[in-house]
Amino acid sequence: MKSITEAKRLAAALSAEFGCGDLHINVQMHRGDSWISIDMYQNSDEPERLLATLDFDTGARLLVDESTTLH
Repeated sequence: MKSITEAKRLAAALSAEFGCGDLHINVQMHRGDSWISIDMYQNSDEPERLLATLDFDTGARLLVDESTTLH
């Protein structure tokens, strides 16, 4: 997902600018009558990985790793 790649770049830039270790980013988007939430976490022990959950206002959650493609 292109958005996850861009989120990893944002996480790296924020970590470098503020000198932080672990990073937690939460994004909420409104689409029609529904909300999409993306919750991202970057651990300082594995800075190349960005863990993310997507919530499509259904209560269901998907784990997204950089090797996973969602259609």
